[in-house]
Amino acid sequence: MNRCQHVYRESTRPGVRRVGLILGVAVTVMLGAAALASDEAKSKTPVAPAAGNHWSFQPLRPVAALGSEASIDYFVRRKLREAKLAPSREADRATLVRRVAFVLTGLPPTPEEIAAFVADKSSGAYERMVERYLNSPRHGERWGKHWLDAAGYADSNGYFNADTDRPLAYRYRDYVIRSVNRDKPFDQFVREQIAGDELSGWKRGEPATPEIIELLEATHYLRNGQDGSGESDGNPDEVRTDRYYALESAMQIIGSSLLGVTMQCAKCHDHKFEPLTIKDYYALQAVLYPAFNIDKWVKPNDRVVHANLPGELETWQAAEKKLDAELAELKSQFKTWQATNQPGGWRLFSDGFNDGEPLTKRWSNTAPTDDAPAGSPAVTLDSDKAPAARVKDGALEIIEGGGSGDRWLSTKDAFEWRPGAVGQWIQVTFDLVATKIDGKGGSAERIGYVIAARDFNDNGDTDRGNILIDGNPGGATSVHVDYPGADSKSRGSIGETGYKSGHNYGVRITRTATNEFTLEHLVDGAVDGASLKLKERDLPEGGFAFEYCCGRSFVVDNVIIEGSNDSEPGWVAKNERFQKELAERKKAFDKATKAVAAKRSPKPGRIAWVSDGSAEAPEVRLLKRGNHKTPGDVVTPSFPAFLKTRDGRVANFQPAKTTATTGRRLAWANWLTEANSPQASLLARVTVNRVWQHYFGVGIVATPDNLGLSGAKPSHPELLDWLASKFIESGWSMKALHRLILESATFRQTSAPRSRAVERDPDNHLLWRYPVRRLDAEAIRDAMLAVSGRLSSKTNGPYVPTPRNGIGEVLVDEAKPDAFARSIFVQHRRTQVPTFLGTFDAPSVVFNCTRRAETTMPLQSLSLLNSEFSVKRGEDLAQRLARDCGTDEVAKIRRGFLLTTGREPDSAERKMATRFLAEQRRVYADRKDADARAWADFCQSLFGLNSFLYLE
Repeated sequence: MNRCQHVYRESTRPGVRRVGLILGVAVTVMLGAAALASDEAKSKTPVAPAAGNHWSFQPLRPVAALGSEASIDYFVRRKLREAKLAPSREADRATLVRRVAFVLTGLPPTPEEIAAFVADKSSGAYERMVERYLNSPRHGERWGKHWLDAAGYADSNGYFNADTDRPLAYRYRDYVIRSVNRDKPFDQFVREQIAGDELSGWKRGEPATPEIIELLEATHYLRNGQDGSGESDGNPDEVRTDRYYALESAMQIIGSSLLGVTMQCAKCHDHKFEPLTIKDYYALQAVLYPAFNIDKWVKPNDRVVHANLPGELETWQAAEKKLDAELAELKSQFKTWQATNQPGGWRLFSDGFNDGEPLTKRWSNTAPTDDAPAGSPAVTLDSDKAPAARVKDGALEIIEGGGSGDRWLSTKDAFEWRPGAVGQWIQVTFDLVATKIDGKGGSAERIGYVIAARDFNDNGDTDRGNILIDGNPGGATSVHVDYPGADSKSRGSIGETGYKSGHNYGVRITRTATNEFTLEHLVDGAVDGASLKLKERDLPEGGFAFEYCCGRSFVVDNVIIEGSNDSEPGWVAKNERFQKELAERKKAFDKATKAVAAKRSPKPGRIAWVSDGSAEAPEVRLLKRGNHKTPGDVVTPSFPAFLKTRDGRVANFQPAKTTATTGRRLAWANWLTEANSPQASLLARVTVNRVWQHYFGVGIVATPDNLGLSGAKPSHPELLDWLASKFIESGWSMKALHRLILESATFRQTSAPRSRAVERDPDNHLLWRYPVRRLDAEAIRDAMLAVSGRLSSKTNGPYVPTPRNGIGEVLVDEAKPDAFARSIFVQHRRTQVPTFLGTFDAPSVVFNCTRRAETTMPLQSLSLLNSEFSVKRGEDLAQRLARDCGTDEVAKIRRGFLLTTGREPDSAERKMATRFLAEQRRVYADRKDADARAWADFCQSLFGLNSFLYLE
């Protein structure tokens, strides 16, 4: 293997993180540096003569030109004859139906399906059986997963440990499953994924049809690659690098899944082993760049659009309005009861800002007991010279200076923020009049205020207090203790209602234990949302202050601080009764509001898509040595020069005519699938080869992502071209391709070894038998769910979450809905592959996966023996056998084998099963459930049989 190819494969194999790619690129750059006079000069180097003659870059010949006798069996048997070998006999019917069921649906056939096929001796029985599985909805789930691997699909962005969620990616997954089940022509399938938005002709804000929605969903193909641009740390160079990386990921997936070319090796210089030049690389980048404009970047979470069916949005809005009214009524009732029944407090401080007194009478820029003003420059009182505080129209204006740094406007009085007895409280409230001054400028991002304000510079002998309540206009309010300063600590959030003009806000502190206080958020006099716990040392005596920072100007009125009025006769008893009933009513209120929230649904029509930022194409430059800091010449979109027409020309790039986009992607997609072209021929070869690999374990070309000069040679080149030609001739029908393979004698051969054939062709390259292959990870998990009777009927929708437990395993929570869904619907985070699936070689999908590793290691056996998933499926299967067969031990053993292996046990297996059950009953003799435990162990052991794990 050449060095560039080795670097590529190591950087893209499952489990290697982005650092592998970075190192790979670095090595590639070093390898190529000596040969480069300059990137510009190198980009003009003509294509190597050998490239023009390479077999995979040639147009396919018509099917008729390959001979009337051509078929899969014809080409395979001709190779066998040359090696003086013969094909194997046909497998028995039970084996065939199991093979077909797993290949087409990824699930085992039921005993009833096996029996029906074995008993059907009529003409066409095999073909009818094949059609049943081809037309099963499960077929789209199985072969959709194969495409999703090649397309790099994952439910996360894959940015190191951040690896944030892609909550809408499932819509692309569902699009793929539907397309496979409908047998959508593959060339159309490809065009939709590259340019569905341009094909649709849809404009934002217009009603959409199901067909338009599907086209928009399809474009997620281009955003399947890793994209950490939403988590970049703000360093301009790293931010730009991360953006280019997302664009390059899309290019790499196109190269390996559609073109079968190691495209990324041409990022820094002309490809050293393929005819792809650096100019070709950036010409393709120019096609995608308008949708991934580095200078007008849209982060992944914002790269969405709403496309609704007619009336869908209006129906949702009406439902939301009804729920809003229901919630408002609940809040109103709770607020009214609380305001009516709460014992009146003892007013400690109040300021309505309408008595004509200067602010300096009650307020200061220095907190009580502090030794210096809070912040520099300090707040000026009764002034409009920012940062300032002044009274205007009977309200207090907090006028920020616009610079960085914190400042306070504090009460001159200090207050005791620790109520003396359990149940007693102190609270501060104020009216929020406006979130900007005189209606000018932007609204304040936060409405900040401080309780226990006492030591701004943190140079006193108390390391607590200074509790910042950072009111959030958009939701919950954050709380920080000992603010500001490096030792400030976040304590979490309180409340849930955002800060908006025209409402009253504040906090209440209630002593709930000897050294415990509850901090609650108040909105319009009522307790709002979540609360926090504070300790006595958090609440020293201090003032109340408004926080100045970062352009957050706002207007307030009616600042009131009040506490428990325990001096009034009977007040303590009255307050205790109130607090008890308040807790009960708050519990009921929270339950009712959660019930309302549960009725809500997301705004319909939200799609994570790809589309150009505008119809105007941005300038794209070739990057010298792949470095965005060293841009070179301007490049324009064009097609790879080595894919020439029959007369030796390179097609001229003309953008498609569109309105809201550049039309570049649609032009490229149309070029790729153009009839009788070398590029469409290459696409067909790549696709057929990958399909063949899923049937026989290895493609006709063993490197499915590389059919170029550096890829493996095809074992049956004429067969590959014949299949590709038939594929195109069928209208790019995947199901027609499946039928060709499934109905061949080559596929229907037995897997039994023959000594002479093993000696001559030990790796079965010539296909003298059907290869024995272990089921892949998803098929193993799904089969265990199916035979145990637990497989759910989920066919679409958001993923099933896979949290990590306390010992590091990534598992589906079986108490949650859809826990027993097929593996394709289980959340797949790049850094958090479900443990059971990962053990059996499910990829983490760094970029994409065109061929999985097939390992055999002790951890797999240990997982089948000890994992929680395997143990529970053994118990489930035992319960199913009891339901199906009652207490008949022989019938249960027979049924267990039929469900898991597709055949009945032989006499030796029956004896071993009987002996095993007897031994296990003795092991559990002291338990009441000894028999049930023995059967669960027996059923779990069936999952470890080669007859279950392997496909013959």
